Amino acid sequence: MLETVPFIIALAALVAALYWIILRSSSAKIEAQYARLARDLELELEIPAPKLAGFVRNEPAAYGIYRGREISFSVPGKGLQNTRQIETILKIELRDKSLRAQFAPAGIMGSLGHRDSGKKARWQSGDAAFDAAIDVRCDAGERLQALLSEESRNWLAQALKKHKAKLYIGAGVIAYTEIGLIGNDAIRERYEGTTEFLCDLAETVEA
Repeated sequence: MLETVPFIIALAALVAALYWIILRSSSAKIEAQYARLARDLELELEIPAPKLAGFVRNEPAAYGIYRGREISFSVPGKGLQNTRQIETILKIELRDKSLRAQFAPAGIMGSLGHRDSGKKARWQSGDAAFDAAIDVRCDAGERLQALLSEESRNWLAQALKKHKAKLYIGAGVIAYTEIGLIGNDAIRERYEGTTEFLCDLAETVEA
C-alpha cells in the first residue's frame, strides 16, 4: 500500500502540471486576442495578474472611447444564470435612454434571455423570417419598427441565432452578450464587426 503513495503523488503532480500548461496556453491565446482588439479599436487593455501560482487566471478586459462612445469588452465573474457557461459582453454607450428592448434567439434561448423583461409581450416586426428567428420584447414597437431596417433585421437574425447571443437596449447602453470567449482571430474579427454594427445602431436610435 505504501509503495503506491509515491506513484499517486507523482500522478497528481503530473495532472496538475498538465492542467497548468493547458490553462496558461488558453489564457495566452485570449490575452493575445484582447491585445489585438485593444490595438485595433484604440482601447485600454486590462490583464489581471494570475493568482494561486497561475491556477486562477481571470479574463482580460478592454475599454475606452470608440467612435465617440464609451465601449467595453468583458467577461462576468460568474457563469450564465449561475451555470458554468461563460459569457463575453460588449457594451456600447447609448445617450438616448428612452428606448428599451431585448433580443434573443427564438425558442428556449429566447425565454432564458428575457428573464428581466418585465413580462413585456413579444413584439412582431411583420418580417416573417426575422420573427421566426428572433424573440423581441419591447414596449415601443412602433419606434423599433422605424429603427430596424431590413439590413439590420437580417444582421440580427443571423448573428443572434447563429451565435446564441442576446442584445439588450436600455438604461444608456447597448449590450451584446454571447456565450464563449474571444479566443481566436475569427471570433475577434466578428466582435469588431459587431462593434461597428452596434455603433451604427446607436447613431440611428439617437438620430
